[in-house]
Amino acid sequence: MTGFKIKPPRYLKARLKAVARKHNFKGVDAVVEHFVERGLKHYESAISGGESVAERFDAIVAEQGYSSVDELIEHLLLRGLNAYEDAPDDPEKLEQRLRGLGYIE
Repeated sequence: MTGFKIKPPRYLKARLKAVARKHNFKGVDAVVEHFVERGLKHYESAISGGESVAERFDAIVAEQGYSSVDELIEHLLLRGLNAYEDAPDDPEKLEQRLRGLGYIE
């Protein structure tokens, strides 16, 4: 998602930082990018590969009924946080869960 900076909601920053630390991400920005990229895959029918990131967000907002791009991003971040925060401590179970949710391949 080069060239498009996503600013997470302030109230989520502490949770994002904790997930980054616990799951060895390079920082909050890496977690945000990971969650958004993975979340966008669920909306592939609304977007085409040739569109810019902003156009992809706008297409999803229009098709799915979000009130804004910010609401879509917040939803994607919350989904990702829920997947990682509620994860079991067993690394194998975590991997299975994340694979099932589409966060890893």
